[in-house]
Amino acid sequence: MEDKDNLAKNIIELRGIKPNSNERFQRFGLSFNPFPRAGISDLNSTDHLISKLTPVDKDIRKGIEEFIVDSLFPQNPESNDKYLSAIIRGDYGFGKTQTLLYAKLILESFSNVTEIDKKPYVVYIDNPGSRLSELIGNIISEIGEENFKRYLWTIAFDAISKNKVFKDEILKFKPSGYNLFDGGELDPFNPVNLVNYKVFFDAFNKVLNPVKKKEFQGKIKEFISKIFIDEFESPIIASYFYDLISENIGLNKTWEILTSGNSRDLDKKEVYIIRAIVKVIESQGYTDFYILVDEFEAVTAGRLNAKEIDQYVLNLRALIDKERNWCSLFAMTGYALSRLRTVSPPLAERISGRLIELNPLNDVSAKQITTNYLNLARESADNIFPFDESGVKELRAKSNGILRIYLKSCFNLLQRAVEDIKEGEFINAEFVDKHFIIEEE
Repeated sequence: MEDKDNLAKNIIELRGIKPNSNERFQRFGLSFNPFPRAGISDLNSTDHLISKLTPVDKDIRKGIEEFIVDSLFPQNPESNDKYLSAIIRGDYGFGKTQTLLYAKLILESFSNVTEIDKKPYVVYIDNPGSRLSELIGNIISEIGEENFKRYLWTIAFDAISKNKVFKDEILKFKPSGYNLFDGGELDPFNPVNLVNYKVFFDAFNKVLNPVKKKEFQGKIKEFISKIFIDEFESPIIASYFYDLISENIGLNKTWEILTSGNSRDLDKKEVYIIRAIVKVIESQGYTDFYILVDEFEAVTAGRLNAKEIDQYVLNLRALIDKERNWCSLFAMTGYALSRLRTVSPPLAERISGRLIELNPLNDVSAKQITTNYLNLARESADNIFPFDESGVKELRAKSNGILRIYLKSCFNLLQRAVEDIKEGEFINAEFVDKHFIIEEE
């Protein structure tokens, strides 16, 4: 039997693969193959990469920019009604995810403009879930457990530090003359000691016996729960938020419950939760809150039955009507939007205040997007080498202008080109015809 090592060696030799495989692309002036293997966006793409891959269609760029400007800078800045929504509509493979990531990049870039007091907080959700509570849970999950706890802590101890009566009650638990924190500072409520909620709680817990520890936790719970009830207008939400913080003083975990959206206690509480999320985020200096929802066809044209769809859209409509201190951007197929207009015309009207249409690639946009990707792996240039125009046109036609198929095919063609193309040759129509892989859509 042929030694297994030789199988790999034979492939390497046959394909001309070098120890540094990316060196193969240097003959085309490229440092690597820049096209996505599967033709889809990488959700972990860097801001630099996303900024290089702006939509090639000027109408799409215009639609995104107008939505952002009109939602960030409302006509009446004194109004609490900030809600504005848009839909990115396009068939599968047309680039909806990349367009959402582009919108996210622009929104977050406002934080760097010091002349304008705008700092949007943007959450991207790739799965809307089967119930609205799951969507809300995904939003909390995207904020992150440690961030969310820290934000809640900021709200709680801002109130505690201003309440002398409560501070005096807590100080009774500190042994006289004993320094709970390093640095010689005897006052536990010094702002330096309130930066980290874990450190604050642990400082008390390590010097208290079981009886005193239980009494200390009871005092903390009583006061913080009252703060959260006043702040978030719901005893149930306040209880969950307190339990989330109190994981660090020995009580039950609640993060999984909040992020799964599976608690019956939280049913019909979506308005209070989104309101609480907005307040928590604003406590950190953010001025606006955006929710970007991908794959919304999973709700109206996917796996949900009629009853589940009705419940989801009814709750989402109620949420939008009752809490309007946020903005949304949904991505879905044309069929999904048509279904939504049939199932719930009022909700469709509310979330489609703007419609950003994605179209198939034409020869001009195909050439431009090819150039943009090639520039990721070379010094910026206007040419499409090693492709030529006949190759781009042929590939655009064979892919039916579907962006995902086009980009995936570019990756495959470039892989074959480093093996098959001789000096002075191009990825032309003939080469595309030979190597294009047909797939069912």
